[in-house]
Amino acid sequence: MTGYSEYAGEAMRLHASGYIMKPVNKEKVAAELEDLRFPIVPKQNALLRVQCFGNFDVFTPDGKPVHFERSRAKEVFAYLVHRHGSSCTKKELAAALFEDMPYDNKQQIHRQKIISAMMKAFREAGAEKVIHKSYNSMSVNVDLIDCDYYRFEELDAGAVNAYQNEYMSQYYWAEFF
Repeated sequence: MTGYSEYAGEAMRLHASGYIMKPVNKEKVAAELEDLRFPIVPKQNALLRVQCFGNFDVFTPDGKPVHFERSRAKEVFAYLVHRHGSSCTKKELAAALFEDMPYDNKQQIHRQKIISAMMKAFREAGAEKVIHKSYNSMSVNVDLIDCDYYRFEELDAGAVNAYQNEYMSQYYWAEFF
C-alpha cells in the first residue's frame, strides 16, 4: 500500500498479491484479501491454531489466545508440537525442559502440575483432544491443530513466506531447528 503510483511496478516485480493506493479504506483492503494468490485456508476440524514462527502462541479457531496459568505449561505444548505427533515419555519431556535438574520425586511432582495446567487450559478452550495421553507418554494430535510449522513442512506457500528465520524464539531447545 502506498500513495505513489510509481511503486506499482516494483510491487509487481516483488510478486505482490495486490496493490492499494492511498487513501486506504476497509473495502479496498477486503477486496485485496479476497484476491490473495496464496490464501491461508484454515483446517476445518482444527481445535487450535498454533503459531511457531517468531514466538510460540496458541489460539482458539476464533482467534482468542489460549490462556496458560503456567508458562511451562505452554512450553510443554510447544515441545509436543515441535515433535510433530511423535510420542514423548514424561522423562524425555523433563529432560528437554529441565535439562540441568536431577530427575527426582520433586521434579516429577512439578512436571505433573505443569501437565495438569496445560490440560486445564485446553479444557477451558474446548480442545482437550489435541493431546493424546497413554501410559507414561503423550503426543499432540496433529490432525486437530492448524500449525504454521506443519504447513511449512508441507510447502504451503503462505507458511513458507511467513517464515522469517525465527522458530519458537522464546525456547532455548528450539534454537537448533
